[in-house]
Amino acid sequence: MDTGEDAQDGPSDEELEAQVRGHYGNWRDQPKGLACAVVAAFCLLTTLALSVVVLLVVLAANR
Repeated sequence: MDTGEDAQDGPSDEELEAQVRGHYGNWRDQPKGLACAVVAAFCLLTTLALSVVVLLVVLAANR
């Protein structure tokens, strides 16, 4: 039967927060916003450029 005393034996909220922050970093360490938009734009433009090159090669081969 749990008497509630076990909850006091574990780490405090501050200690848990420090452990999580140490393991995962904080929200500023994650790529978000402008960085994601730049990566997405790069992927899109690279795919578009590759498609154009493939199309030009196919059209040139058919001449």
